[in-house]
Amino acid sequence: TSTVTVTINALPDPGTNGALTVCDQGAPQGLFGALGGSPAAGGTWTAPGGAAHSGTIDPTVDPAGVYTYTVPGAAPCASASATVTVTITSSPNAGTNGAWTLCEDMAPTSLFAALGGSPDAGGSWTDPNGLAHGPNVDPAVDPSGVYTYTIAAIAPCLGATSTVTVTINALPDPGTNGALTVCDQGAPQGLFAALGGSPAAGGTWTAPGGAAHSGTIDPTIDPAGVYTYTVPGVAPCASASATVTVTITSSPDAGTNGAWTLCEDMAPTSLFAALGGSPDAGGSWTDPNGLAHGPNVDPSVDPSGVYTYTIAAIAPC
Repeated sequence: TSTVTVTINALPDPGTNGALTVCDQGAPQGLFGALGGSPAAGGTWTAPGGAAHSGTIDPTVDPAGVYTYTVPGAAPCASASATVTVTITSSPNAGTNGAWTLCEDMAPTSLFAALGGSPDAGGSWTDPNGLAHGPNVDPAVDPSGVYTYTIAAIAPCLGATSTVTVTINALPDPGTNGALTVCDQGAPQGLFAALGGSPAAGGTWTAPGGAAHSGTIDPTIDPAGVYTYTVPGVAPCASASATVTVTITSSPDAGTNGAWTLCEDMAPTSLFAALGGSPDAGGSWTDPNGLAHGPNVDPSVDPSGVYTYTIAAIAPC
């Protein structure tokens, strides 16, 4: 008799082909767990280019592609291989947080343009109340606050967000144009009260020639004309102005008291000529009894006494 001792080696088992999708910003992952079947441990990995690989993929540095797992066979069995096809998805880039300071009269402005970095297009916006919002902020109707930009991601990457903090400054309110009539001999008056609307306090005044002014007109020394009230705007709002047109009416000059001593046989004599100073013409006379009287006194018929000369004025004189 003789014997033949037969040894039959099992085929190496690298498992079955698998696939793995990772995020480009994800943590390192082992490839072995992505193989199908019941792969034997102890094999070796090669990267898509054929170079040796650790078997743990780091998506921040490793490429996508086909990674090969090879289990050596015990002779005469050949080695056997299976693959893991790795797909690396890109993380969205929402940029970095930004800010807009706008004036309420500005045109609608792009929120996207306020983001820093290199944000990806195609995301969506929500307003400070968390409601869906378009890509522009309209300072005339939209509120100040934090607007959020969100970009969805392909799993397993996570979505990304960034914000734009919007500050909308109100227009300065100088009120509306007004007018003021004062007497040339009147007391000083504030111009602010002559403005219409609801002007904001704290502005500055300029006189008709453009020089700075206190805002209180003294008609005995200040000129008539247009006085301008300006309220500074908070950037980027421009300053705004309103005007008060001042009219100064002249006080009438009735001259100074005078006297006539006449003889009853003299001709009618001008009362006006007896006044002192530089009286304005055009007034009216009353006799000593308070009755209307002409401009001349007739000694043959008029009584002695005090004749009064009166000139009407334009209000508020």
